[in-house]
Amino acid sequence: MERSEGEDMQVLITALVAVGGVVLVCGAAYGYLVHSPKPVEPRLSAPVTADTITVADRTRTYRAFVPADLPPGAPLLFVLHGSQQDGKTIRTATGYGFDKLAERHKFAVVYPDGYKRGWNDGRTAAVTPARKEDIDDEGLIAALVERFRQRHGIDPARVLVTGFSNGGQMAFRLAARTPERIAAIAVIGAGLPTPDQWAVTELKSPLPVLLIAGTSDPIMPYDGGEASIFGFQKRGTVLSAEATARVFAEVNGITHPPTSWPPTPFGGKGDADGPSVIETRYTQPGKPPVVAFTVTGGGHTIPNPDYRFPRLMGRTDHTLDAPAAIWGFFSETLRADVPPRP
Repeated sequence: MERSEGEDMQVLITALVAVGGVVLVCGAAYGYLVHSPKPVEPRLSAPVTADTITVADRTRTYRAFVPADLPPGAPLLFVLHGSQQDGKTIRTATGYGFDKLAERHKFAVVYPDGYKRGWNDGRTAAVTPARKEDIDDEGLIAALVERFRQRHGIDPARVLVTGFSNGGQMAFRLAARTPERIAAIAVIGAGLPTPDQWAVTELKSPLPVLLIAGTSDPIMPYDGGEASIFGFQKRGTVLSAEATARVFAEVNGITHPPTSWPPTPFGGKGDADGPSVIETRYTQPGKPPVVAFTVTGGGHTIPNPDYRFPRLMGRTDHTLDAPAAIWGFFSETLRADVPPRP
């Protein structure tokens, strides 16, 4: 039996309504799981600049903020982004916290761009183009240190490195391969690769280290094991957050047991329903410290008061201001009376 024009129209309307419903559901899911509102950029004494530098015959890009009245001999802080991010992204993902701290405490901050949005971090299971093509990211950091020494008078003995995820793994590589070039590292959302998964030399030189890890990280397992992208695209095995801290404490020669307590908030807004944060310190007189923040219920995110990561990455904690905690740790280690590293 043939349908009438009215019946055909009704079928069409029904189909359009169904399609519209799917679109609305997908849009709502995207908005809830993926969208992140961009925080307001701070007013700074100088512009954030974008520039290039040539390393091993490749043109590399980066962003940087140098306060207008930067004194001679100031520290230089590198902030290394995660996989599929870039320097611009990590600036936003930290709520511009490092820019504001650089303005207040007078240091230069650099946000390098990884090669094709990733770093050659030395993990055998890494699949970034930088790893596959063996890009000289160690050379990039060294070249940028020299550029900022020449242009802005930074102190090469006060070079600090912060890294998130793939950038955190890159910070581990720098700690293992070029510890003489950096004063301290801070790593968020990354555990040390298990020995069979690391293609670089083992850790040998003492170095101040700060670690931040979420217990509900969907990518980097807090308790160790297989790192993956939400259960797919395996990225090799890593040590647990606790084991990672203990490895650095052992390298630093710390034999005293660690102490743990709820830390004083580092400028966080506070969140009654948010994850709790535990600070564990491995310290001993004359030894570089290791500090580990455990964010209970935290995801693959950077705790901060001004930016929420996509919910797909897990919960963003707002009770801990990671940039402020990291700079506080770096400031402490730069002032500490610690014997020179071998």
